[in-house]
Amino acid sequence: MPYVASSRAFAALLAGGSPRVLDLAWVRDPNGVAGSVRPVITVLPNRCAGEVVYDSPGGPSETHATSRSSASKVRAAERPGPEAAAEPAEPRARAEGVDRPQQDERSRSVGVTEGLLRAGEAVMAQVEALEAVKARVEADLLAAYGALHTIQVQQVEALPRGGSAVRMARLVSPERVVAEEVALATGVGVGEVSRRLTVATAPRRHRRILHALRCGATSLHRAVQVASETALLSDADVAVVEEAVLAPSRDGRVVGQRTFTARLRRAMASVDARGSVERRAHARARRGVFGRMVQDGMGCLTLTADAACIAAVLDRLDTRARALRGTGDPRTLDQLRCDLATEALLRGHAVQSRGGEAATGEAALAAARVWLVVPFEVATGASDTGCELPGHGWVTAAHAREIMTRPGSVWHTLPVDIATGAAITGPTTAYRPTRAMVEHVRAVDGTCRGPDCHVPATRCDLDHETPWPVGETSVTNVFAKHRLHHNLKTHRIWTSTQIPDGGLQWTTLTGRTYTTYPKNWREGVPPPPGMRPPDSVAAEDDPSEESVCTTTSDDDPPPF
Repeated sequence: MPYVASSRAFAALLAGGSPRVLDLAWVRDPNGVAGSVRPVITVLPNRCAGEVVYDSPGGPSETHATSRSSASKVRAAERPGPEAAAEPAEPRARAEGVDRPQQDERSRSVGVTEGLLRAGEAVMAQVEALEAVKARVEADLLAAYGALHTIQVQQVEALPRGGSAVRMARLVSPERVVAEEVALATGVGVGEVSRRLTVATAPRRHRRILHALRCGATSLHRAVQVASETALLSDADVAVVEEAVLAPSRDGRVVGQRTFTARLRRAMASVDARGSVERRAHARARRGVFGRMVQDGMGCLTLTADAACIAAVLDRLDTRARALRGTGDPRTLDQLRCDLATEALLRGHAVQSRGGEAATGEAALAAARVWLVVPFEVATGASDTGCELPGHGWVTAAHAREIMTRPGSVWHTLPVDIATGAAITGPTTAYRPTRAMVEHVRAVDGTCRGPDCHVPATRCDLDHETPWPVGETSVTNVFAKHRLHHNLKTHRIWTSTQIPDGGLQWTTLTGRTYTTYPKNWREGVPPPPGMRPPDSVAAEDDPSEESVCTTTSDDDPPPF
């Protein structure tokens, strides 16, 4: 170590005492000296009166009696200044057991280190101050969320109701209306807005955490975390939990995130012993399977189910994977477990019948279907534009060509306008949409026509923009809408209006407007040079000849 001091002496020094002896062991490493001597030389002139022992690595120890005035000389020797200039350089260098170049290098190192330390302390203080300001702004933000919620609840209640108010509230809750409104205006995700509303709409229930947020003592992230975890607790239990997590730390510093989470879990376990059964039932009701596309042409599947079932699945996969490894299979255990689970889900899973017995044979094998949109230029290798897996994500052009050429792949054509990328459709008029018309509408819209909604059109309702019978059942009056946006429009919470170029303009309760357009199936692929867009009239002469992707019927028929 660059210097060594007894723990008792050093503690007394930092606490404002005056130790009798402070042992310093110098080394020749300037960085080590600069980093270690700084706290000593800062407090030494005012607090140390006694003996300073210099232990030079290359020579015997030297002891010097030091008073407050002589201690000031020691500090002056470390940092050049008027006092250092007044003292002869040669005795100082001889007393320290180093030559002049080493002393100069040490002095420069100490100066640089002290400057960086002061700069770091100033920036850190600025970060802390800004975080506190940010917390107070976030408290104001939650207050605005709450005010908007109150206003829009009154707006919804004042709307003319064609049916049961209870049914409308069940289909479209005011919280969801506000969440969609804020998400569209700010770009914050709907899920995050909903979690913030949990705090904003219950100011009495969460008054402690909100008070801490207004004082800059906590963050919006932590407030939302507490509100989410305590959603099923009583107000009294919430108060106990919030007091536990907001308690100051022993050293007076901000509580770290890991400690905060541990406090929250411990408090939850303490106050919610009686509600564990209810919470487990609530969690079980939220079980499901979720998938998303990740980088490099891969995907991630998340299965949320009962803990015992998950443990049994993992155990079976691991047992089978280890058995295959034992036969010499070159794949790793992780790869084997993944391949076994994928194969079981795609080809060999059993379907539970209504009587509780597992179905077998063809009934147990559900057909697996993957839609992949590949522009003609990509299919022929003339372009490397990324290709879409509707509803899931994107894959590279090379990966798309690999998928489409696999054995068993079925190709369908989707005629589109080369200039706009919109699917070419033919109008059909009937009391209910024909199958061909349904396919045309879904091909044109591609996804839900609600603002910032990416639910595939195959999972959407088909809605008459102008209600039938005033509006005809035709491709120009029918649009794909996710059930949420369908209900928003049906109950007149939001309105939608057709505009030129196939646009659909939505107006929310705050008067904001958002416009959506038919899907561009050639997005990212420019028109071929010198090629004019095809004649739309000629393309619509015989719509029955158009081949589009086959759709499957939904269990819950869409309302028309």
